[in-house]
Amino acid sequence: MSTDEQYKRFISWQCRLRKMSMRESGGRPSTGMSAGLYSIRGGDEQARLQFLIVKQEPEEATAEIRHLVRKTPDPAEWLKNGLRILAERHYQDDFDFSTHLTASFATDSSIADALKDAGECHLKFKQDSIDFAFDFDIQILEEADATYQSTYWHNRLFNPAMPGQIEVLAFVPRL
Repeated sequence: MSTDEQYKRFISWQCRLRKMSMRESGGRPSTGMSAGLYSIRGGDEQARLQFLIVKQEPEEATAEIRHLVRKTPDPAEWLKNGLRILAERHYQDDFDFSTHLTASFATDSSIADALKDAGECHLKFKQDSIDFAFDFDIQILEEADATYQSTYWHNRLFNPAMPGQIEVLAFVPRL
């Protein structure tokens, strides 16, 4: 199986994990939604990070989530309505998702700084008997980027205490 085919299977698996998380666990991430972070050259796991998968055209979903957050000051209401949308519609079609993964970091994150300096990494995802591992190039996303906005508002839905300023990195698979 080619790397490209493996990656498509990975994105399908991620959609399944995320649907289950929204429907059965109140949106709490499962083990497979995070990855061990490694140097491309090998070695020990450097950190464990949570990742998002983002739609190829995220503007509509982002606008919907942003609206949920802005229409009420009640984070419990955000979560209730957000979980409904994410469980029912968001993760239904795996072909709608970009190959890029994203992760958000505090603006003073030493892990983000190390990733930017390296420009690349190796990620290992595993849950139960399923595992995937790929090499990625790192891209810094600007706040105006649609993928940055998608990541910001998705994370804000689940974390009302999230700071207004964050850093978002894109992980672009080497396929």
